[in-house]
Amino acid sequence: MYKIIIVDDEPLMLEGFSKVINWNEHGYQLIGAFRNPLEILDFCEANCPDIILLDINMPDMDGISLLKEIKQRYPKTHVIMLTAHNEFKYVRDSLRYHADEFLWKPEMEFEDILSCMNRIMEAGEKEEKEQEARNYATVEFTDYREEEYRFSKDYFSNLLQEFKKALEMEDIGRIKEESEDLWRMIVQDRPKKADIMGGFMHLIYLYQERLRTYKAPSDIMIDEEQVLGLFHQKYSYQELIEGLKEILDERNQYLEAQRQEEDNRLKGMIASYIADNMQMTDLNLMHLSKEFNLSYSYFSRLFPEVMGKKFQQVSCGSENGKSM
Repeated sequence: MYKIIIVDDEPLMLEGFSKVINWNEHGYQLIGAFRNPLEILDFCEANCPDIILLDINMPDMDGISLLKEIKQRYPKTHVIMLTAHNEFKYVRDSLRYHADEFLWKPEMEFEDILSCMNRIMEAGEKEEKEQEARNYATVEFTDYREEEYRFSKDYFSNLLQEFKKALEMEDIGRIKEESEDLWRMIVQDRPKKADIMGGFMHLIYLYQERLRTYKAPSDIMIDEEQVLGLFHQKYSYQELIEGLKEILDERNQYLEAQRQEEDNRLKGMIASYIADNMQMTDLNLMHLSKEFNLSYSYFSRLFPEVMGKKFQQVSCGSENGKSM
């Protein structure tokens, strides 16, 4: 849970931040709310907040000066500047001293603050992981041999692009084929870990995005630290492949099950709609494809799977008074 503090000389603002908003349910812990900016630096030293919401206009010490002091002492602490004055000089000075974000009070809603904080923390986490990836890249395969090196960056990039297309379509059969090509490339071309780690981490990111669309449980979401660990350990080529294959296969099975469940749900909706509207004079494949927001060609292929016969057979049967 990220720790936040608020610095604002307006009592109503502090009251709202402190008592009205349930920070914990959004992953944040409010550890301090201050009207006096002079108390903040010692508090930061003792409590190490992740984010400070800082008003620009305050007595005793203005927010810009405090921002400068905070960033000099605690460069990893994120600061969001708040102001009721929509003037460019405030934005300019905030950016000069490395404020992370700038919000205008008159138009500020809680959702704006929450979105701003989430954006800052997600960017920070991404940067840390990228730094870890750069650090891990120095570890080499235990069976790497310079004389066997045949790696082609362009070929690897093309493989990743094909894998990405298959993943976007959730075509598990094609994903498996692209996976085999990737494993074959590693065995035959003998790349360095630095050559392929970034590409595989991007694949993991794409998997995470697909899994999030299904609201996958935490045990299905990929542990990115585990994947980085595979590249960091002193593994052989085959050991790396086995580790990656195990991770991806489990997620492929999950995506395949979810896709099948969605397909079955869609087919049920189509069958019900056709049964309820068979007497419509303008009922045709084009009408049906638009009704379900599907392409005509795809719906044409899908229809026999839903009804067990072609559309012409179903429509002709209806005209003759026959049941489907």
